[in-house]
Amino acid sequence: MLARFFYATLYPISTLLLTFVAIMNTNNDHTPQKVERDYYKQMRSEKAYEIYVKVINKLMKKKLYRDPSYRSAQLAADLKVPPRYITTAVAVCTGGNYRSLVNGMRLRDACNMLSQSRFAHMSAEDIGLLSGFASRQAFYIAFNRVYKCTPLQYREQHQQENEGKKDANNQ
Repeated sequence: MLARFFYATLYPISTLLLTFVAIMNTNNDHTPQKVERDYYKQMRSEKAYEIYVKVINKLMKKKLYRDPSYRSAQLAADLKVPPRYITTAVAVCTGGNYRSLVNGMRLRDACNMLSQSRFAHMSAEDIGLLSGFASRQAFYIAFNRVYKCTPLQYREQHQQENEGKKDANNQ
């Protein structure tokens, strides 16, 4: 009777709690620890790297990361691989997920634009939208999470650095 009670009520709760703790377990710099999933082991690392290279090439060459509606399922269809392969390849090669990979590309693109004088006429919000973020809020949250400042602060800091370099070159 006690065993039936345990398996019927407490066991699912304890399993759920352990899963939650594993997901929420973070190290001191507040980045999630890598959770090793079973399906990661089912793909050879060579195959994962091969798919990852295809993913990067596809996203970068056509700048598909700039399209906020371009999802991993569409990428998988374009590459003619199952969607789980995209997830697994990105996780094996980066330790992150597809969304963080795409957001990283978008942020890199936005930083390049924010630091170049030819984009000075554009607002930070416009640059975020041009980089592929679906909204101003999504851009600011992702930017602040990575760079610990706003896009405007980043722009000002890099403009000052660029002016300092120009002054040094003129002397």
